[in-house]
Parts: sequence; C-alpha cells; structure tokens
Amino acid sequence: MKGTDPEFLEAARLIRKFFPESKSCITDEVGLDWDAFLGAMQTVEYAADYSCDPFRNPDDPDNGLSEQGGLEGNATEIYKRLLTHTSLNPNGRAVVVPDALGRTGWSIEECPPFACSTNTICGRLNEITFFGQSHDSIFVYESGEALLIDHHNRVHWARSQRK
Repeated sequence: MKGTDPEFLEAARLIRKFFPESKSCITDEVGLDWDAFLGAMQTVEYAADYSCDPFRNPDDPDNGLSEQGGLEGNATEIYKRLLTHTSLNPNGRAVVVPDALGRTGWSIEECPPFACSTNTICGRLNEITFFGQSHDSIFVYESGEALLIDHHNRVHWARSQRK
C-alpha cells in the first residue's frame, strides 16, 4: 500500500476538510506524514502529554496519562482513556491513519487509513493491531478535533479554529 493509493488520497482529502489548518502540511507531495500534521496541530489550540514516553526529558509535558493507565490495555480501553484524558468529544465522521509515514513510505503492517463514524472507531480498532506498535497514528474528526500518538508514545491533541 503506497501513499498514492485511493485510501491514502481520500484520507488526506478528508483530513484537510476536517482540520483546515493542515491544508499546507498535508499536500500531495508530503502525503499523510505525522510530523507535518503535528506542525499543523501546533498552530491552534494544542496540548501534549509525554508521560508515556520512556525517554522523555524532565521538562517535557506530563499531564498524568501514564498514571491513568497510559497506553496499556485493549484498544477500546486505550481509546476511551485518551478521549477522557484529552477532553476531546468527537462527533460525526473520523479519519484514522494507523501508521502515518508520509507519501514516500508505506506501512509494512499493511494498515491503510480508513474513515468511519466516531461511534464505530472502537470496533474498527479492535479489528487490527493498533496501539503499542511504535506507529505514528492520527485521528482526525469531522468536529474539528485531532489526536496524534507518535512512535515515542507521546500524545498530542488539538482543536481546529476554522471548523
């Protein structure tokens, strides 16, 4: 699966629609790259929690996610914990990018991005191996919210100001 496949192109289109600040970062040239998307997230109402990163620096943001169970458990438990911890309240459709490698990369785990209702995300996550795989995973919601878990288990979240 490559960054030029229809699943990737449609996911990029929806991400730009749901999180308009990403339009300059998620381009046809860049593709679905986690670092580029993080740059877009950091331009709006943004927060992060590095408490699950085993290599975090003492001055990195620690909002206590690791004390609440961190990224341990099954996909449903982790996903619900992340929503509670971040105070995100997504609704509508969602785009989930299990491994955001950018246009030139491809996922050896064959994890293409997918769109679904926010009500069915947990079921979809339970169908695949999702958390704990050292992936850079992105969730972008039609409600203008975004959640990113990077390969260091740092959690980033933001709310679009244009949605």
